[in-house]
Amino acid sequence: MEHLIHPKLLERRVAVHLVGVGGNGAQMAACLARLDIAMRALGHPLGLHVKAFDADRVSEANVGRQLYSAADIGRHKALVTIHRLNQFYGLDWEAHPMRYEEFVLGQRYAASADLLVSCVDSRSARQTLHQLAWRDAHHYGYWLDLGNTESTAQVVLGEPQSSAASRQGQGPRLPCVTELFPELLDAAAPEDNQPSCSVRMSLASQGLFVNDVAVRYAAQLLYELFSKGRLSAHGVVINLESKRSGPIEVDRRTWARFGFSHEDAERQEPELESVAEECAA
Repeated sequence: MEHLIHPKLLERRVAVHLVGVGGNGAQMAACLARLDIAMRALGHPLGLHVKAFDADRVSEANVGRQLYSAADIGRHKALVTIHRLNQFYGLDWEAHPMRYEEFVLGQRYAASADLLVSCVDSRSARQTLHQLAWRDAHHYGYWLDLGNTESTAQVVLGEPQSSAASRQGQGPRLPCVTELFPELLDAAAPEDNQPSCSVRMSLASQGLFVNDVAVRYAAQLLYELFSKGRLSAHGVVINLESKRSGPIEVDRRTWARFGFSHEDAERQEPELESVAEECAA
C-alpha cells in the first residue's frame, strides 16, 4: 500500500510551521532549507515557506549538542536559526520567538499550514499540538513529529483527522504520532524532559547524535514525498543502542500492531478548552 501526496502541494508554495528549534528543530530547519532547494531544482514551482516557533533562548547547555555556539547564548533560538538560513540561502522565512499555541490562538484559530513539523520535548507540548491539529477550524495537511529519548527515537508523518475531508484517492489517512503512541496523550504520565545546566548533564539525558539520526529520517520522508509523490512507509522507530531501525509502513496491519484503527479514531475528538485556558493564564 502507498500514500500519495496531496496534489495541491505540488502546485503552490508549501506552508510549513516548525515548532521547536532545539536539538531536533535546528537541524530540521537546515534540512528544510536544503529540501526547498531540491524541490525547486526538481520542478516544484515555489518550494517551501517556513515559520519557526520557539520561546526559548540559547543556553550554555545547548552549545555543542545543538547547532548553537557560545556567541549565541542568550539569543532566541528561532531568531538565530532562521536568520542564518535566510542569509545563507537567500530565503524569506519567518522566526517567531514565542510558544506556538500563543501564535495560533492569537490568530483566532485562523492559522494554518500544509505541514506541521513538531520538534518538542515534552508530553504536554504534544498534547497541545494534538488538540490544535484536530480542530476543524485549522487545516494541517500533514503533521510530522520527531521525538527521542537518550538512545531511541520515533519519526511519524501523519494526517490529522480534520484534514480527512480534503483527501481524494490517496489511500487511507496516515495516523499521527499521538495515535500510534497514545501514551503521549496521557496527562498523568510524568514528563521525561529535564532541563540541563551543562553540556555534560544534557548528554546524560540525550545522546550526542540521536537528534541527527531522527532528523535525517524525517527529512528523507519529506524528500521522498515531494520528489516521488508517494510513500510506502510514513515513519520509523530507531534504537541507537542496538543499532537498529524499522519502518512504519503504510499498512493497516502495521497500524493495528500499534493498536490503531480508523474506526476507533473517528469516535474520538479532543477538546481545545485546556489550550485556551493555558494561554490565558
